[in-house]
Amino acid sequence: MLDRSFYSRPFLGLVAANGFFWMSVNFFLPVLPIYYHSLGMDDHQIGLAIGAFSLGSMLFRLFSGRAVDRYGGLPVLTAGVILSVLAIGSYHLAVTLAAATVARFLHGVGISGYSASALTTVTMMHEEHRATEAVALYTLSTMIGMGIAASSATWLFTTGGMPLVIGVGAFTTALSLVLFPRRVKLKITAAASQSLPLRKVVAAPAVLISTISLAAVNMCYGSIMTFLPLFMLSRGITEFNSYYVAYSVAVVLSRMWIGRLCVVMRPDRLVFYVLAVLGLTMLTAGNFSGSWVAALCGAGIGVGYGLAFPAMATIITANVQPANRGTAFGFFTMAVDIGFGVGAIGMGAVAAAWGYQAVFAAAGIYTLAYAALYQLWLRGKLTAPASSG
Repeated sequence: MLDRSFYSRPFLGLVAANGFFWMSVNFFLPVLPIYYHSLGMDDHQIGLAIGAFSLGSMLFRLFSGRAVDRYGGLPVLTAGVILSVLAIGSYHLAVTLAAATVARFLHGVGISGYSASALTTVTMMHEEHRATEAVALYTLSTMIGMGIAASSATWLFTTGGMPLVIGVGAFTTALSLVLFPRRVKLKITAAASQSLPLRKVVAAPAVLISTISLAAVNMCYGSIMTFLPLFMLSRGITEFNSYYVAYSVAVVLSRMWIGRLCVVMRPDRLVFYVLAVLGLTMLTAGNFSGSWVAALCGAGIGVGYGLAFPAMATIITANVQPANRGTAFGFFTMAVDIGFGVGAIGMGAVAAAWGYQAVFAAAGIYTLAYAALYQLWLRGKLTAPASSG
């Protein structure tokens, strides 16, 4: 049972800031394709502009993480939020493909600074044995913010057009900086003498294996979120509520229980079960259809996605010195962009060539094969420390 000190005002402020930040990011995902289409862009151009966000985020995550280790979380986070607000404001002026691409790219760079700083700070605000619960609550606020944005973005766009979406997005982004605690009492402090070269940090088994594992998880997430609705439509099924409801319930409940599960079966073992569940979910999605299958797949992806990030972040926290965590988490979170890109974009080529069933078969077989490799070989290497040699 967590005592009241766990829910300190600075920590709750950080959790609230995280929810508002990711809410602001996700206001734009449902409406930008429509807005860019109204400006005369074709599908290819819209894809380039939207995708520039992930490119900016991916390219700068590692740099931002390294900056956190060197300069501290608050300066990097502040720079990331300010850049995000400026990028959001520029959306109103970005009416050409080149301008829209630059604006989205800079927004992606801004979120890389925020995410590396906030996640590193979360893992250092509590003792090591509470890191799992801290990360779980922190990432749960991400899901809540994303959900609020997804359910309200279209209404904002319909009501006030792009200026209203930009105004609300910029405001909630700035609000995240206001809520982020200025004076954080860290339970764990970083010693400069523990700092390692970049290649040593990212090559540490706990970091490298967790990153590869998270990429597999997000590949499944990107694949099923993008193509399951299309697959269901091709089968004449037009009702997806059971899928999204099951997903939402499962991801919230799994985040609530992650701390207990990590104690009962340890994070490294839990990762294997997560990978197995996701692999089986993908195979189920591709071989069966119906409302019950949609609900089952929603629950499967919700449980896997809900447990994966906190469990893997816990492994990194336990095996990486505080002085190197910004770098480690910067590298680790690159897996979100890479995995989702492979699932949503790479699997699009598979769908075009062989159909939707091939997408789920490929993702499921790969994930189950990787789960077997993880269990038989990689899992035993997780506790090997980064070398300073």
